[in-house]
Amino acid sequence: MRLSGYRGALSFVTFLSCYVISNGVVTHPRSDPRVLNLNVGFLLKEGAGYTRTFPFDEPGDLRVHDITIHHLQGKLRLNRTPQGIVVQGTLHAQRTVECVRCLAPVDIPFDIPFEELFLLPTDPESSNPDNHYYVIDEGGTIDLTPILWEEAIVSVPIQVLCRSDCLGLCPDCGKNRNEEACECAFEIVDSRMESLRALLDDQS
Repeated sequence: MRLSGYRGALSFVTFLSCYVISNGVVTHPRSDPRVLNLNVGFLLKEGAGYTRTFPFDEPGDLRVHDITIHHLQGKLRLNRTPQGIVVQGTLHAQRTVECVRCLAPVDIPFDIPFEELFLLPTDPESSNPDNHYYVIDEGGTIDLTPILWEEAIVSVPIQVLCRSDCLGLCPDCGKNRNEEACECAFEIVDSRMESLRALLDDQS
């Protein structure tokens, strides 16, 4: 089982804005709690061994805490156990981030594997602050948001490129050199040669 909050405790700083820009229009992504909060009250009335499958198909933008994902798809199987409900399966989604060189949007696909036990609220361990399990709330709902958020955070590489040979932005005029050439004159200097260049300048 996953340690609750393990990845959330990592010192990552989320750099993706909560806003989506499309054709110059800024919109706020939808934050629908019904998508990631599953009502399992009916499952709690069943005996151990009862199983139910929940499908997911959310093609649009969905806000998960302070980040935005889209194209959330997949299926999760919920199994009733004496301790609560075990959630199993894999969801698939995408995040859109910026290329570090040209700032173009890049879609990063990622998977969200689930193998989690959600304890009954009456279980003694559910009130233990040191427990490493998720808990079904008093209203019979399980919240998948923390798990999905953690996976979305660690799914993004530190250096995201739109393509391996990305030319980036011109440091002078700011044009995207992947899309158009510019007439700016600038010199690319190998930092390893700076000492030699300084010596030659001194001798000239």
